Amino acid sequence: MAEVWYRALRIGWIRTGLGCVVGFACLIMLGAGAWLLTLDSAAGVLGAVMCLMVVLLIVAMVLIGTRLQFTVDDEGLSVLHYFRSHRFPWAEVAVIEQSTAYWTSGAVVVVLKNPSGHRITALATTDRMAVYRGENIFSWGRPASELRPPTRAAIAAHRRWLAASAR
Repeated sequence: MAEVWYRALRIGWIRTGLGCVVGFACLIMLGAGAWLLTLDSAAGVLGAVMCLMVVLLIVAMVLIGTRLQFTVDDEGLSVLHYFRSHRFPWAEVAVIEQSTAYWTSGAVVVVLKNPSGHRITALATTDRMAVYRGENIFSWGRPASELRPPTRAAIAAHRRWLAASAR
């Protein structure tokens, strides 16, 4: 089992918090659907189905919306986006950079060896997600001048791997 050096988001706490907030609304919606089933008409059944569909949509949005994650360990990097997962062993990583683009500022950018120059941005490491990671954003400089904690952890782990593989 590889030792984890950095984990950007602990989605369990985020999902629990959102589940508590959204769960109450879902229970009310399911209760309304059950009440609509007591009506003796097709509109009641249709209303109940609509309530169930809204609850399923809310649950899917919470599960997909809280899927972002970034993990650095001895064996490589794991990047989970909303619909895709990436696992990069250190042998496939050419260099690790930090994004300065507006929407993804401060995010870790993994540049791959094959295909040459292919870049993957870890959305869980953007400056916009820093509060969810529990990081103090007021101690940072600009992304162009100062590396963020996820980037520093990824670069340090990559350097450790490079030093160990050079022996």
